Amino acid sequence: MSAIISNYIRWFLLLFWLIAIPVTLFSQTPESSRSLRLMIGGGIGNYLNTFTNVLDEDVHNNRPAFSAKLMWQPEYRLRLGLESGYYFIYSTTRIQTDNGSEKLTSKLKVVPLFLSISMKVINHLELNFGTGWAKMIYTINTSTSKKDKVNGNTYSRSNYTAGFTYTYPLGKKLDLGMEFKYIYLGKTDDTNISALLTVSYKILQWKIR
Repeated sequence: MSAIISNYIRWFLLLFWLIAIPVTLFSQTPESSRSLRLMIGGGIGNYLNTFTNVLDEDVHNNRPAFSAKLMWQPEYRLRLGLESGYYFIYSTTRIQTDNGSEKLTSKLKVVPLFLSISMKVINHLELNFGTGWAKMIYTINTSTSKKDKVNGNTYSRSNYTAGFTYTYPLGKKLDLGMEFKYIYLGKTDDTNISALLTVSYKILQWKIR
């Protein structure tokens, strides 16, 4: 069921961007300044269970999520920057094996490094897309003993994120907002949907003559 939901989300995002990109590009209006903006956010993420040997009740899929972006804002609606973060994707308490159900615990955390693109659609609302590299940090416990604990990491290169951000200005440089994000990890076919409270600050701003 989670795989079906994940496929629907991917097709919806693709269709949404195919419609939104031309509309946004052709409706660009120049602004009077450029800026460099730092955005940080924190909230909760929900993992869509794609395991074939772990039941839904054995997965803790609501985990903390943190993000950070450094975005260059030119005089048009299109913005470009870098995105990273720290996402607790899931933890499991039991895994089905050929010998039956075994008491195991596992955890997955992800640190992405994405090229991020953002487009201002209307006032306060931006569409976001990012793609790039991700470090996947995993822990596996085969028993309650620390001796049976395995730590490791691997890397995923076919990843992307998409979503939207709504911001409300608190001043000339400070904004408060909410970001909704979908993340896909190509190496393990894992997906995560997160809702983040964000704070952004224009660390540099200059006028255009």
